[in-house]
Amino acid sequence: MQRKPILVLMVLMAWVLGMSRCSHPQQKQLQALQQQIQDLQDTLAFIRAHYKPGLGELMTTIQYNHGKLWFAGIKHNWPLAAFEIGEIRETAQTAQEIETDRPEVKDIPMLYPALDSVQAAVDAKDEARFTKAFSFLTSTCNNCHKANHFAFNVITIPTAPPATNQQYGPSSSGQ
Repeated sequence: MQRKPILVLMVLMAWVLGMSRCSHPQQKQLQALQQQIQDLQDTLAFIRAHYKPGLGELMTTIQYNHGKLWFAGIKHNWPLAAFEIGEIRETAQTAQEIETDRPEVKDIPMLYPALDSVQAAVDAKDEARFTKAFSFLTSTCNNCHKANHFAFNVITIPTAPPATNQQYGPSSSGQ
């Protein structure tokens, strides 16, 4: 009678040993994947810590979004216009956060009231109000340039879309 518990115990031990050996390759795979994830996170942290776009790059991004905003607004694509306002605001805030050594950055907040005016026009879905607010935004950009000795960099209301591979009017799905 005593053989049965010993036999059961031996079978159970063999099963546990077998299972641990089966899971060992999986454990190594899991550890390798965890290490890859950590390496990627470390690389991303390094890039974030060392890549710093210049103020010119950030202003070019704002100019690009400014152009897209214009065409979205005059074509009544209010969701796209609202999105572009958010992109301009986000880029301006990024400039304030990372370009702290540039004296010009202190004047970036002058954009926010103009962006608020454009946002109000977009929220109202009012093209006439949008056109007026967009002109105010454009002149605010130029006033900032003048105040910071960049008057030679004149921003205008665009005459052609900055990206020709985007639909600026409302989508056919009504969104």
